[in-house]
Amino acid sequence: MTAYPRPRTPGWRLIAGLSLLVVVPLAVLTRVGWHPLTSLDRRSDDSAQTFVLAHPWLLSLAHKLTHLGDPLVVTVLAAVAAVVMAVIGRRRAAIYLLLVRAVAVVIGDGLKEVIRRARPVLPHPVAHAHGFSFPSGHAIGSAAVYASIAVVLGPRVPYAVRLAVGALPPLVVATTRVLLGVHFPSDVVAGLFAGWAIALLLAAVMQP
Repeated sequence: MTAYPRPRTPGWRLIAGLSLLVVVPLAVLTRVGWHPLTSLDRRSDDSAQTFVLAHPWLLSLAHKLTHLGDPLVVTVLAAVAAVVMAVIGRRRAAIYLLLVRAVAVVIGDGLKEVIRRARPVLPHPVAHAHGFSFPSGHAIGSAAVYASIAVVLGPRVPYAVRLAVGALPPLVVATTRVLLGVHFPSDVVAGLFAGWAIALLLAAVMQP
């Protein structure tokens, strides 16, 4: 079996490190209830709700696109991608994809229990979600899985394509969570950077 080349760009590790520098401070500031952050989050959610209520087409689109980050959807996506990798003989990549998804679930759920942040409360809710708010499970799950798929695509696929695969779907999902009023902006920012860090750090360790 031909060894698959690992990502050699030092930017992978740099992005992962910078991601942790975003997630950790946000987690601490959220846990202690730092007023400037919580105030900005509330104002942002209020503005987002005003905007989507004035644009029903956007609200409808957000309801549809948010499913790109549903836990079941990203789990199935990771499993299918892992099967494909196994079939073509890339077993390490298959294990990597499944491990990224598992670690994202554990870290996401663990942070929720540690931070225990309540969901946004809006005057005219347009969607409902259960559990704690920080970090966004949709954001961390989608960022981790789509980025891991981008990693295993490897250098045979143009970098711009891999970047789009790893970044665009999670960004769309994160935006919908705020537009739907089920998360604060800091929830989705932390989720995105945590998910990307998980995928990239495990890629550096496992060399899929």
